[in-house]
Amino acid sequence: MRAPRAAAVAFLLGFAMMALELTAVRLLAPYFGDSAYVWTNVIGVMLVALAAGAWLGGATAGRPDAQRWLGIALLCAAVLAALAPWCARPLGGWLVPQDLPLEAATAALVRGSLFATLVLFAPPVLLLGCAGPMLVAALAAQGVRVGRASGLISACSTLGSLAGTFAATHVLVPELGSRASVWLCAGAVALCAGLVWRRRAALAVLLPALCALLPAGPLRPPPPDLQLLAEEESALQFLQVVRQGAGGRATTMRKINEGLDSFHSLARAGSAWTGAYYDWHALAPILAADGAVPDGAGLRVLSLGSAAGTFARLFADAYPDCVVDGVELDPAVVALGERWFGGRAARGTDHAGLDARVFVARARAAAYDVVLVDTYIRQIYVPAHVASAEFFALTRRCLRPGGVVTVNAGGWSFDDPVVGALASTMAAVFGEAFAFRVPWSRNFLIVARNGAPLDPAVLGRADPTHGELAALVARAAEPLAWRRFAPDGCVLRDDRPLLDALQHRAMALARRGAEPGVVEARGDRDPDGVGVEAHALLQAGRPEAALDAIRAAREITPYLRLLAGDARWALHDVAGGRAEFAAALAAGPAPELREPLAARLRDTGEFLDALARAERIGARNGWLAAAAALAGAAAALVVWRRMAAA
Repeated sequence: MRAPRAAAVAFLLGFAMMALELTAVRLLAPYFGDSAYVWTNVIGVMLVALAAGAWLGGATAGRPDAQRWLGIALLCAAVLAALAPWCARPLGGWLVPQDLPLEAATAALVRGSLFATLVLFAPPVLLLGCAGPMLVAALAAQGVRVGRASGLISACSTLGSLAGTFAATHVLVPELGSRASVWLCAGAVALCAGLVWRRRAALAVLLPALCALLPAGPLRPPPPDLQLLAEEESALQFLQVVRQGAGGRATTMRKINEGLDSFHSLARAGSAWTGAYYDWHALAPILAADGAVPDGAGLRVLSLGSAAGTFARLFADAYPDCVVDGVELDPAVVALGERWFGGRAARGTDHAGLDARVFVARARAAAYDVVLVDTYIRQIYVPAHVASAEFFALTRRCLRPGGVVTVNAGGWSFDDPVVGALASTMAAVFGEAFAFRVPWSRNFLIVARNGAPLDPAVLGRADPTHGELAALVARAAEPLAWRRFAPDGCVLRDDRPLLDALQHRAMALARRGAEPGVVEARGDRDPDGVGVEAHALLQAGRPEAALDAIRAAREITPYLRLLAGDARWALHDVAGGRAEFAAALAAGPAPELREPLAARLRDTGEFLDALARAERIGARNGWLAAAAALAGAAAALVVWRRMAAA
């Protein structure tokens, strides 16, 4: 093999290997997400496969028919790579079913991505790894000195990898999609097989081309109760728009990556209000105005994370004539908002393609009355650089005196590690912060004010005329619905990005549950009076306080058991809630309580079954990954021994 042809093969293989590595994560993202753990699995498997390939290639390089074997290896690698996109959808759907609850699916996602990478990408990458030593040996056989041959192949392969890195991220996946990008890589490898083995191997280029021409359908089919409206692979993430219901009862949602039971934009037919956590951010202007309800004129709002225009539509309805500037890192989200979510509605500017931290660092000082922070990446993770004390200091600079910043945080209780860390960090910058639990959700609204004390009790003086806003104000006006945080807890800083670890700790605590058994009576209060108080506390979004009140009763009646079950369920202690409902039914409740208790018992049972199923799937995926790794290592050892013996 002549040096120019060997250099061309090395360049194309370097391009294919790096582009395949980056595209593999995007191909797997609809099923497993693209968390740091998934990236680690993909990169780790690729490196091991390349190392094993180099080892096998070195054992084969001295054979007289080594060039023929290299052509066969590259041809097989092209075929295996071309088949990967076809296998990804059924394999991913089997490893991580779409009906798994997100908070219990971490093990299934991480271990499933490891197994999928081992099965889909390790074999072709291992075969590609054989090429380096064999190309060096081929040049050496033509009289090229080994050092010079090695340097030429290494340099050309590295340049090809550089080209593949930029092409995959900036061109291939955004323009062609992950499946077509993999087929392009397979075509490049097939072309290399033809250059190395000059027979009919070049015809293998037709296989990726044929795969690209055949209809492939959506990357991730939605569950039966959802209608798929749009699917897109942007430069940053996998996006789907789905619709549930029809007509005036339809709800449109934007899901990212693995989806599951989570969403990142929401629109209800005929209303700017969502019935979800987004709505509660509309309290911010009232808190900034000390209980007065702004008419919207002169109100300036900055939305960091546009949620496909959800916040702009909401504020335009609640505060007509307000200005809402939106910052969205992914321009595809803005485009989907215009097409499927009714656009932004409010006056203002959408800043697409900008990072929230970059925007606040360059924004005009004292420009906004309200800053909304809803910046999420990879489903449940808040990016560390938009959650640090340094970030909130920049955000404070953007606020007018008395202005308010609100943060959407995921959590199940006020003691949640993520909620506590974010609130303490905001308090370190603003002096104090308050957290409000969004009723019956896994979201908290964390609020801080610039240059003035924040008192959620001012909501009790507010008298909004807008019906939806009035209902929110009435619910949030209860002082016990809020908890104050001082700057004495965990403070997040740029050089200590702890949020991912805190998020996993919070999910582990939520799955473990709060306490075993049922609530016991420890006081002497009248159960009827306790029932009235506990119900009011639950309506105010204070399940912890409701449980404390129930424990103060002299006996736990079936009705108090029902309330205790609701409180524990709201705290995501689902097993505890189910125990309370079962105990209430066993105690012989009044007839009007039997049906609600039976329904709650059924719903909690279904949820616990889903959690247990997720744990079983996670364990199965782990065993599958271990078995695949051992089988691959054994196969490589057998091939090496045979090649070395020959």
